[in-house]
Amino acid sequence: MFVLALDTATRAGSVALVRDGAAHAMAGDGTRTHGERLPAELLDFLAQHGATLADVTHFAIVVGPGSFTGLRVGMPTVQGLAFAATRPVISIPTLDAYASGWLDGGRRADVFAACMDGHRGEVFLAAFDVRDAVSFDTARVLLEPLAAPADAAAAALARAADGRSITLVGEGNDQHLGAFRAARPDIVTAAPAMTLAEAAARLAARHPERATAPHAIKPVYVRRTDAEIARDRNRAAAIDAAAFTIERAEPTSNLEAVAALQRLTFTNPWGADAMRWELENTDVARLYLLRAPDGVLVGYCACWLVFDELHINSLAVDPAWRRRGLARHLLAAVFGDAAALGARSATLEVRRSNVAARGLYEGLGFHVEGTRRDYYQNPREDGLILWRRGL
Repeated sequence: MFVLALDTATRAGSVALVRDGAAHAMAGDGTRTHGERLPAELLDFLAQHGATLADVTHFAIVVGPGSFTGLRVGMPTVQGLAFAATRPVISIPTLDAYASGWLDGGRRADVFAACMDGHRGEVFLAAFDVRDAVSFDTARVLLEPLAAPADAAAAALARAADGRSITLVGEGNDQHLGAFRAARPDIVTAAPAMTLAEAAARLAARHPERATAPHAIKPVYVRRTDAEIARDRNRAAAIDAAAFTIERAEPTSNLEAVAALQRLTFTNPWGADAMRWELENTDVARLYLLRAPDGVLVGYCACWLVFDELHINSLAVDPAWRRRGLARHLLAAVFGDAAALGARSATLEVRRSNVAARGLYEGLGFHVEGTRRDYYQNPREDGLILWRRGL
């Protein structure tokens, strides 16, 4: 296996390769932009090690969080090379790469905190319990990736560590160190054990099954981009959510519109027949339909009511109607029905990178309580298990 990896999430960036288990890496020249250096930097690096693109079996790319401009240069570069060479790509989140590189470098800690300056007075942060981990595969997530002011992030880290010693590693943390020391005076800072590209290459080499087609890779921003915020602000024309009706679907209902909305939203939609079978053959399945004033389906929620637990299996709102409070309106009705029937808690899974959905659910009182490794496919990604205790 021959992995060629690129990091442009940091200012200097880096390139690396893992060939037959042996790793080689090179830090980038931070005085020049990624746009000036790529793709020549990658091709020259290959040539220095006696290789060409034809030798590469897998590409790896650090997908963020990090420099927005850097990601917008690095990811298309790898996509283009992978398309040309007809090779798959493995996406590695930046904060995972910091933690994985730390362990692969033979370093140890109790709680490892990967942290980067996020600009705008914020940091990007994630924390892992690595006391008994020999590689990132056995590390336990203590704090899911977040973007927050340094003092808020430091307080969250101190709570997650629960008294255990903390090692803080990442780029641009000097200016925020005061906030972290205020929360935990004994916090230890350290330099990364290796470049992010080498960490990504090593992690990718252990997990070739995570490879996807080049077009399927997506950036991990943690926070929403300026363009998304501006777009949603412009879309936010006031609507009367109460004018949108909610109804329970029956096995005899026309479910083709629900199936079509699923295909717009998910890579593995169930289809109308599967939903109809559940409604006909189980006593736990429920399907709620959200309709616009003109009767057109604009959203749905598929769920199970199992004893005193509400399991939300699938939720979607038509892209043209998103960010207008309709998902909240629909979920309020679902929660109300479930609570009236004795439900006391609700749970669901969400992709780790689905920041918008996580924001919705966390705003409704859900909290991350677990992780299912590689739960989702196309692309392969961890699923976060969220619970709301008390409906």
